[in-house]
Amino acid sequence: MKRKNKKIGIIGHFGGKENILDGQTIKTKILHEELSKAIDWKIMKVDTYYKKKNPVKLLIDTFKCLFSTKDIIVLLSGNGMKFYFPILSFFAQKFHTNIYHDVIGGNLDVYVSKYPKFKKYLNSFQINWVETAGMKGKLEKQGIENCEVMPNFKRLPIVSNDVTKMNFSEPYCFCIFSRVMREKGIEDAIDAIESINEEAGKEICSLDIYGRIDDRYVERFEKVLNQVTNAIQYKGMVPYDKSVDAIKDYYALLFPTYWKGEGFPGTIVDAFSAGLPVIATNWNCNGEIVSDRINGILYPNEEIKNLKEGIEYLINNTSNVGQMKRNCISSAKRFQPDKYIASIISRIEGGN
Repeated sequence: MKRKNKKIGIIGHFGGKENILDGQTIKTKILHEELSKAIDWKIMKVDTYYKKKNPVKLLIDTFKCLFSTKDIIVLLSGNGMKFYFPILSFFAQKFHTNIYHDVIGGNLDVYVSKYPKFKKYLNSFQINWVETAGMKGKLEKQGIENCEVMPNFKRLPIVSNDVTKMNFSEPYCFCIFSRVMREKGIEDAIDAIESINEEAGKEICSLDIYGRIDDRYVERFEKVLNQVTNAIQYKGMVPYDKSVDAIKDYYALLFPTYWKGEGFPGTIVDAFSAGLPVIATNWNCNGEIVSDRINGILYPNEEIKNLKEGIEYLINNTSNVGQMKRNCISSAKRFQPDKYIASIISRIEGGN
């Protein structure tokens, strides 16, 4: 429902005119799109993409926003926090600007430990929306008093229960849908699939990898792909709103991440919306989203020690996968944006 006319700002990484598909950019774009649908407020965009491309433009846009509106939502990376937090905190305290911090990723507590002034900055904001209860608890232990949990959300089509009746057989097709970097467990996934096939003496499973290749990983990833069998394929990038169509026919999604910045991974929302169980590391707050043997496999656990065993469990328990897929579809409904956008609007309306 449209709300009364007013002006707010969003400071975050919109990606300029490039088609950037990392989690930070997608989250920023989704927030802007969903707010634009729900309100008729004027939204001033400040795109931190221009930090290196055109820093003068970024500074002008930033201060134009700060002096034009009393309500600003910010979504910032580590470097962005170091630059913006002192400025935003100053405006919050001296000009009573309402700052709503939509936290990116899952390691803000590490920054607070490293930069003690962050505690003062964060407490000067109206709210810090964190992606998981685990992050909220860590920040509260460090004296951050104004945190609320708001998980990643996406307006994605959710597949029907018909997909749970599909008959799966060899080769079982798995996928990865994330930024392509070593810390996301890409090579662990490749090794697991290759090992299973080698031991079987035939191709009983395959892996398709979707996502933008991290700039620092391009050369190594090319070498890895040159050394694997045809069971491993890189499929390129897919727009974030087309994820369900791209992956809905797979058996399950692999998410063996050990990336230090992992928060609430959007790829899990993609997978659940497509009815795919997720085999994930018990890393950071993955355990808040993936329930072992319910909507995926969370490892290590007493029975499943690693990714390879997790894949083998799904292959050897096909009769359980239909129910897991139904549970995924049920889980996906929790991450539709409407109630979260309504909460954001209510918070901003109450902040004046």
